[in-house]
Amino acid sequence: MRAAFLADCRRVHRTETLPMLQLLKLIVASPGLKALLGYRLGRHLLLLQTQRRLPLLQPFGWLLYRLISGYVRLALDIRLDLSADIGAGLYIGHFGNIVVRHCKLGTHCSIAQSVHIEPDDAEDPTTGPTIGERVWIGGHAKIIGTYQIGDRSTVGAGAVVKRDIPSGALFMGSPGRVVMSDYDNSDIL
Repeated sequence: MRAAFLADCRRVHRTETLPMLQLLKLIVASPGLKALLGYRLGRHLLLLQTQRRLPLLQPFGWLLYRLISGYVRLALDIRLDLSADIGAGLYIGHFGNIVVRHCKLGTHCSIAQSVHIEPDDAEDPTTGPTIGERVWIGGHAKIIGTYQIGDRSTVGAGAVVKRDIPSGALFMGSPGRVVMSDYDNSDIL
């Protein structure tokens, strides 16, 4: 949990070293980091539960998780469900109407406001999209279903994903389509 959360913080702060006071200021200032703090804590508690470690401390941990995630859901409208497998270094640039559940996100991805990444409940409510590493997902994008998004791909703002996206592609539109095959998204990440 600690290493993944520090990677999340480094994406926001854009530096390798992060003093404790700076880290606390960063968490207070960043809605995305507040959401990720709650998510990482919840995933760590699930791991401790399956390993049957620290059973006496878990109720306090779950209480803290409920407080953080409740605040994040009500005040910031960010829902990072514990069913999602989120890689280290996620950057959430904005808050509001973000839903991430039953999916897999690779490392160093970026998502904007009003993004939905979740399964299609009509098909299979437990299996969602698989998103590769270094993927940028623009505001109001919808990835709903069991789609595969390749590494270093870019999903444009407002795009609706209805098919798999190859690595390094620029995907735009509603319904979406690949508009460029060798797109370099390193500048926007």
